Amino acid sequence: MIEFAQPAALWTSLAIGLPLLAHMAYRRVTEKFYFPSLRFIRPSQIPRTGKRRPSDIPLLLLRILLFLIISALLADPYWKSETLPIVENQRDEVFLAIDLSPSMAGWNGLEEAKEKALAIIKEEKGKVGLVTFGHSTLEKIDIGQENLSSKIENLTHDWTRGNAQVMLDRVSSMFTENATSRKLIILSDFQQSDWQTAYTNLDELGISYELVKVGQTNAMEGRRANNISIMEARAVPAGPDKIRIWSVVRNWDDVNKTIDVELIAGEKVKASESVSISPLGSAQVQFVLKEGDFSEAVLRLAQSDEFGLDNERVVWLKAPPARRFGFWMPELEDDETDEEKSFLKTAVASAGDNGWNRWELDQDQADGLRLGDDQLNVEILMVLAVGRWFEEEQLGKPLKDFLNKGGVVLTTPGEPFSSSVSVLKSNDLLEYNFVRVAGGAARTRNPFRIGALPEDSKLADVFAGKSARDLYLSAIHKFGILKAGADTGNTEVPLRDREGRPLVLVKNFDEGGKFVFLPFRMNTGWTDLPLRNSFLPLLMELTQGKESQQTSRAWPILEPGEDLVGNQGHFRAVEPGAYRYENQWIEVVLSPAECTPATLSLNEISESFGGDITGSKVHPQDQSKSEEENNPLWMWFAIAAAILLTIEMIWSRPNSTPSPQTDPIHA
Repeated sequence: MIEFAQPAALWTSLAIGLPLLAHMAYRRVTEKFYFPSLRFIRPSQIPRTGKRRPSDIPLLLLRILLFLIISALLADPYWKSETLPIVENQRDEVFLAIDLSPSMAGWNGLEEAKEKALAIIKEEKGKVGLVTFGHSTLEKIDIGQENLSSKIENLTHDWTRGNAQVMLDRVSSMFTENATSRKLIILSDFQQSDWQTAYTNLDELGISYELVKVGQTNAMEGRRANNISIMEARAVPAGPDKIRIWSVVRNWDDVNKTIDVELIAGEKVKASESVSISPLGSAQVQFVLKEGDFSEAVLRLAQSDEFGLDNERVVWLKAPPARRFGFWMPELEDDETDEEKSFLKTAVASAGDNGWNRWELDQDQADGLRLGDDQLNVEILMVLAVGRWFEEEQLGKPLKDFLNKGGVVLTTPGEPFSSSVSVLKSNDLLEYNFVRVAGGAARTRNPFRIGALPEDSKLADVFAGKSARDLYLSAIHKFGILKAGADTGNTEVPLRDREGRPLVLVKNFDEGGKFVFLPFRMNTGWTDLPLRNSFLPLLMELTQGKESQQTSRAWPILEPGEDLVGNQGHFRAVEPGAYRYENQWIEVVLSPAECTPATLSLNEISESFGGDITGSKVHPQDQSKSEEENNPLWMWFAIAAAILLTIEMIWSRPNSTPSPQTDPIHA
């Protein structure tokens, strides 16, 4: 049947009144005949006419039809017909989405998901595909694969923290374009940590869905019961030749629990301790072992629970990695620089011990940093005898990048002193101006002394008693006198001489970096500090701080899915355990988020899918009905209008009339 896309345009058909009015108003003009006399013409009475009628009826009908076709053309006509859908290559498509995040290994979640998935496959009779997901989409099997059941039976949980959003982002691309209906069946425990940020509008995508919640053993009001987790474990020194293994155990239930924690080393239980944990609380457990007997240990809960992946934790009993430091110096070293480097190397290396707090020189790392490699790990960089060489090698940018990443830089002046200050100022590292060098080139009989430390200073806490007396008796033979510039807001002066002139400048960066400038050299030609016991604590306090020195060291701890950058590549954490990579000892632990027993309800999940439902099932719309096909007709109407217009123009053209006779007609 014919329908119109713009039916309002049919009002233009009222224009058919125009040819009617034209034909009603038209009068035929009488042809004139010339007679020489009227006496032979008999008079007659003109008959009266009735209602006026249009003349030339066929032409009128032609014009009315032309106006009707033009009106229909303006209304955009089309032929609407019902057609049955093409059955070939079209089908109902169903995809099973099975959650393989670590939490599915607990509360019988994964086994329950397998049973229900196999039942759905039998019901749908081969019209099912499969997609598994965890932190990413792990595997996709298209509809119609014969090995689908065996794949589901062999599914195992993943170790990486779950992220349901990655599956939802690509759900529309899983179905084919020829699908008459698209349905997604999600089998998951809907753990809160994995699903709370997931969102997609499946209704807008034309995808119906069914939510199948599994792993709800001992569940009540969105919380699953009977789970205790080892949340943290660390090995720290506990005195001479002893190591303390410290752990935190978490109770996820709202009732008090008593659990036995075992320490296993060398595949034997070395110690066991019973601990009582309050409802939804935590408790600490500690063990002490002799250092050097074992390289690793396992902390394990003696009693099993519903989620067993968090009942065990592996820790290294070896000393953690040493802190690294290195030097930048001019290529042509002199005796003063060599002496200074030797003193500073000895000072930093002796600041640690032979176990858990060690410092080691790594000049290769420092040289790589000097060449612009920002992936290297150096905590303290010492730039000695700063001068023109620093500017010529354009080291300002890599040094500032190192500071902006939290590094610590210690600098000493070169010759001439004014050149060192100029180079540091031009690189925005120093806001002080050079005045002169106090003491000159030779030692004075009256050396400069360090002034009294303010009582509220951090250095005052470090130097007390004999160490303070040793510090105040230290002699400085010469140093550069500096005067504060316009902007010194981020610069501190922790050490001054007795006249109040700066002996140490410390500039702190927002990202945690620290720039330390000494206006004197650390050698016996400038000061006797390297020869005194106060030298070591002073240097480490200026560069690291007391709090940083007390921070315990540990080996890198990764979660499955994370990477560690090494010198020769990357280490990819896959499964919890203890690993060695290059010169690193690495602990891989399960993500704490996977231990939480809280889950989301089906209504909360459905709201994330763009709607609110009372149950877990949404039925797809019936797409088996016949489809409607629209064929435009405007071209045919345009051709008809053109033909009628041509006929009308030919029909209505004026006839050629003979020229009037000038000769009189004789009766």
